[in-house]
Amino acid sequence: MKLDSAARKFKRVPVSVTDCFVLANDAFMRRTEQGAHVSQSFLELDRMPEVTHLRRALSQLTQRHPILAGKLKRDWKTWLPYWEVPSCENLPPLSLGLWRESDVDRDDCHLIKNTEEHLQQTVYKEFVYHKSHPFHARMDIVARNDGSALIAFTWSHRLFDGKGAELLLAEIGRLCTGDDTSWSGKQPDHPEKTIKETIAKTKPAIIRFDEFAKLGVHSLGGPRPRPGKCRYHVITLSETESARVNRRAAETTGPLFPLPYYLACAARAHGEVFRMRGKEPVAQIASVPIQLRKRGARGPLFFNQVTILFFCTLREDLPSLAATAAALKKQFAEMTRDRLDESFTAVLELMRRVPGRIFMKIVRWQFKGELNSFYHSHTGAFAPEMTTFAGAHIINAWHLPCLGSPPGTGIFFNERNGKLNIVLSWRDGCLTDDERRTMVARLMDDLLGNQENAG
Repeated sequence: MKLDSAARKFKRVPVSVTDCFVLANDAFMRRTEQGAHVSQSFLELDRMPEVTHLRRALSQLTQRHPILAGKLKRDWKTWLPYWEVPSCENLPPLSLGLWRESDVDRDDCHLIKNTEEHLQQTVYKEFVYHKSHPFHARMDIVARNDGSALIAFTWSHRLFDGKGAELLLAEIGRLCTGDDTSWSGKQPDHPEKTIKETIAKTKPAIIRFDEFAKLGVHSLGGPRPRPGKCRYHVITLSETESARVNRRAAETTGPLFPLPYYLACAARAHGEVFRMRGKEPVAQIASVPIQLRKRGARGPLFFNQVTILFFCTLREDLPSLAATAAALKKQFAEMTRDRLDESFTAVLELMRRVPGRIFMKIVRWQFKGELNSFYHSHTGAFAPEMTTFAGAHIINAWHLPCLGSPPGTGIFFNERNGKLNIVLSWRDGCLTDDERRTMVARLMDDLLGNQENAG
């Protein structure tokens, strides 16, 4: 496709402060042959969506949000990163792949053998390119033998986070119905500070990182990057089981703040595998994103609107779920008091001008090649405002984060229609099959209290 003169005009969109680490991690994954920092959001539908409406919506989407074809650059004077966004209105739609299982009679779909495996591995497909500007998302749909459909929305973490992906899917759903009241919102404002003020703000975060370095950071994947593919194990609990887990979380850490409970379960699951190997570390360090978007807001769609808190679970706390959760709850209160979220953001503010290669070298040097012990998040209800998509009813929805190594493993949660989705993600070579089964067993026992009931 030949670009006209209008298509050669671009505008600059600044990169948000929180994107700093994501951009560095993406570059690190690319350099170490781990693909890129790309994740997926899955929608399970009761029927095949209206493809004609969906194609129209995907075409309107790129015209409304040309940042989806943005190219990442740095200003040669300030070294600040920015998106070079095409200003033309003639961008093609996002790529749409249509697939079918063996007994489905649809001429517009290509036959595949294994639905979940095929969709999960589309994370390694190159996004469609428009000259030198790649699209940062694609969509693939499988028509299943039972009449249902499964959608994989693949997206680059450099441009938005999991909640942003949900909001963008909701935007596509509205466009399918002809609703053109789309709104992407704006990046949150970060008041300008002097270098001296920013450096002073970093002190609590730097002290905490020094404490981690003294304890030592260890992951199941180890410090060596692993170029293999990312694998997944997805578990969906019933409504009864999910209610039971939520009740246990409320009883353990309080009804308003379940984060320490789920993080404690994830830490103990990793600890079980460390014990299985006979190499249980003194502590595990987990990074947890905290969403900055207002609950229920329709935007902003783009950029990573999170801050990150770093939690530590000590070896002596892990034998008891209650003790682990209590220690994490106490840490959160201390981090809130000391404004660790603002302090970490200040660290990223200082690091914005540092090239990704140097950024990652600094972090890995401090932690002897590691980044953290594992990744974890609980993103809450998946797009609760969206009940249908392109004419089909949404049965379930979940995210599949594609992880880099280190650390190479992560446990993630979200809810949809009163059901809890649990996603175990790991890089090839970081977990054996026996270790994965051990991790899942420990996790499910803690979530549901099976061993307590058995006793």
